[in-house]
Amino acid sequence: MIINLIDNAFKYSDSSPQINIITDSDKNHLFLKIRDNGIGVDKKFHKKIFKKFFRIPTGNVHNVKGFGLGLSYVKDTVNRHHWKLKFESKLNNGSEFLIVIPLIDTDCD
Repeated sequence: MIINLIDNAFKYSDSSPQINIITDSDKNHLFLKIRDNGIGVDKKFHKKIFKKFFRIPTGNVHNVKGFGLGLSYVKDTVNRHHWKLKFESKLNNGSEFLIVIPLIDTDCD
């Protein structure tokens, strides 16, 4: 899941990619944020990018190889674990994926 998000940041960057991986937590959650300075995603495609086999239309030429499965796998993994996935992006201004993972309160005596 994390490798896919990092790989996409490399693939969808016109220049030298800057990728930030940020972790944080509060009493109840672990926050994993992956932010890049890539080409970004137009708002009209935000809900579609997580659908299996979806690729942003670029005419007959795709300069980046792929099947449109990576982000659907990310979303599926997050859903199966009952985590949350938040996504923000602006065209020509990079993307940010935030995965919110609930922490389980266990006693480890």
